[in-house]
Amino acid sequence: MSQAIGTIQRLFRLEGLADPKNAFVVRAGMLIAILAMVLRLVFWLYTQRYWDDALIACLHSENAARGLGLTHAGSAGDPLCGFTSPLGVLIPLLGDLIRVGLGIELLKLVSIPAAGLSVLYLLGLGIHPKVRLASPLLILVMGYAAVEHHQILWGMAGMETQLAVLVLLMSLYYTLTLQPILLGISLGLCMLVRPDFAFWAVISGGYVLSRIPKAFPKVLIVALVLYLPWISFAFYYYGSPIPHTIIAKGIGFGLPWLHGNDLSFFAIKRHTWMTLAEQLHVHLGPAFGGHGAGIHKFFSNGPESPIANLMFFFAVLGSLRVLLRRQWELWPLLLFTVVYSMYYVYFVPIIYGWYKVPYTVVLLMLSVWGVQGLVCLLPKAQWQNRVQTLFAVLYLGSFISVLPLCFYAERMIQQHIENDVRREAGLYLKEHMEPDEVVGTEALGYMAYYSQGKVYDWPGLVSREVVAWSKGQPGERRTLENMCKDLKPDYLYLRDLEVLYHFKSYDWLKKDYHVVAVFEVDPAIKHKIPWIERSVDLIFRIYKRNGPEDSLPYDNSMFPKRS
Repeated sequence: MSQAIGTIQRLFRLEGLADPKNAFVVRAGMLIAILAMVLRLVFWLYTQRYWDDALIACLHSENAARGLGLTHAGSAGDPLCGFTSPLGVLIPLLGDLIRVGLGIELLKLVSIPAAGLSVLYLLGLGIHPKVRLASPLLILVMGYAAVEHHQILWGMAGMETQLAVLVLLMSLYYTLTLQPILLGISLGLCMLVRPDFAFWAVISGGYVLSRIPKAFPKVLIVALVLYLPWISFAFYYYGSPIPHTIIAKGIGFGLPWLHGNDLSFFAIKRHTWMTLAEQLHVHLGPAFGGHGAGIHKFFSNGPESPIANLMFFFAVLGSLRVLLRRQWELWPLLLFTVVYSMYYVYFVPIIYGWYKVPYTVVLLMLSVWGVQGLVCLLPKAQWQNRVQTLFAVLYLGSFISVLPLCFYAERMIQQHIENDVRREAGLYLKEHMEPDEVVGTEALGYMAYYSQGKVYDWPGLVSREVVAWSKGQPGERRTLENMCKDLKPDYLYLRDLEVLYHFKSYDWLKKDYHVVAVFEVDPAIKHKIPWIERSVDLIFRIYKRNGPEDSLPYDNSMFPKRS
C-alpha cells in the first residue's frame, strides 16, 4: 500500500500522504476509496439502474455516433443542445463511437474510479496543515462520500454526477494548496461538467487573485484552454453556448415562490427554511430519493430529517468558526456553500436530486468543522477523540444500515417501473407513431429514447416549438396542460396523476383524444416496491388525437377515473 500511496501523491500532487503522522487516516482513506468503488460496482450489477434524464443526454451521443448529429431524436431542424453537461455527453460519445449503446456504460465505468479519487481528494483536504480535521471526522466525511445512497445513485445510473463531485473536490484542493496549473485544469473541468459551476470558478479565481495575484493569469489561461473549445463548438454548432435546457427550464418553470401574493418577511423565511430542510440539506441524513418525485426520510416522522437538521446546525457552527477565527484558507469552502445555498433556494425553479450531490459533500465539510470546534471544548484530548469516534460511527452507521434496502428499492424501481412501464410505453410509440408525428409529454427520457420519435416535451428541453410557445404565454399559462392543449401533438404520454390532479380540466382531452394504451405497474408487485407512495410513475396512458382514420365510437372507458 505504501507504494500505491506514493504513486497517488506524486500523480495528483496530494500533500502529506506519506507523512508518518497521517499514516492511520491515510490507510483508512485508501480502504474507504476501495469501498466506494466496490459499492458502485455492486450497485451497477445488482440494480441495472438507468435514470430517466441520463437517457436524454446519451441519446445525443448515440445520434452523433449514428451520423445524425449531436442532437436529440425529438428535435427538428438544426441541432439542439438538449443536455446541460458537456462531459456528460462527450464521455459517452467515446463509447458510442465504438458501439452505439456503449456510451452510457462507459460513463458508469468512469464513475467508479472517480468515486475513489473523490475520497482521496477529501483525504487530501482533511490532512492538509491549513485544515487538519481530526481523524474520526475525516473518516466520517470520506465514508459519507463512499456510502451515502445518492452519492452512488446518479453516477451509477448513467449521469455525470460523480464526475461533478470529483472535479469540484479537485478544484477545492488545488485552491487550498494554490497549485495554479492543476487548479486551472480542475476549473476548466468544472465548467465542462456543470455550467453553474461558473459561480465556484469566480469564487476560486477571486481567492487566487487575493492570495497570489501573479498566479491568476496562469490559472485563467489553463482553464480557458480546456473550456473555450467547447464554447467555440457550441457557438458554431448550436448557435449559442447556453444549453437549450437552461432556457427551457427558465422560461417554462419560472420561480414559483415569486408568483405568490405573499412576499412578506415571514413568507420568504418559510420558503427559505422549507427549501433548505426538505430539499437541500436533507441528504445530510439518511434518505431515499430514487423515485424522483419525493424523498423518504429515515428515522423521521415528518417532512424533515432530524439527523440532517442537526448536521446543518453543525455546518452553521462551522461557518461561524471560519468567520470568527478568520480562517482565510477555508473561505472558498464557506463561500461555495453560501452562494449555492442562495442559488438553489431563490433562483432554481426545481431542485433535482443530482444537483445537490456535490453541494452536500462540501456542506458536510463545514458540519464536521463545526463538530470539531465544539468537541475541542472538552478538556482532555482522549475525551475529544472518543466523542468524535462515537459520533462518526453513529453517523456513518445510520447510512450503512439503510443501504441494502435502498439498493433493493432501486432494483425494483428499474425492473417494475422503468422497464415494465416507461420502456414499454416508448416501444409502443416506436411501433405506432409515423415519422412525422409528435408526442407530447413531461416524462421525456425513456419515452424518447425507446420511441425515437419527435417530442413536444415540457418544458421544452429538446423542443424549440415548446419554448417558442412558452415565450408567447403569460406565466400562469405555461403548463403541461396548456402546452398539450394548444400545440395538439398527435399523441400524448401522460401520467394519471397529471391528468386527474394537475390539469384544471380534461374536457378538452376527452373531446380531442382517446386512450389507445395503458401502462401500469403490476398491482401484485406494487406493494413490494419500497416507498412506492413517493412515485408518480405508477401508471401512464397514451392518448391519440382523434382522426378520421380511427374507428368510432372511441372507447372513453379507458380514460382515468379518480379512485
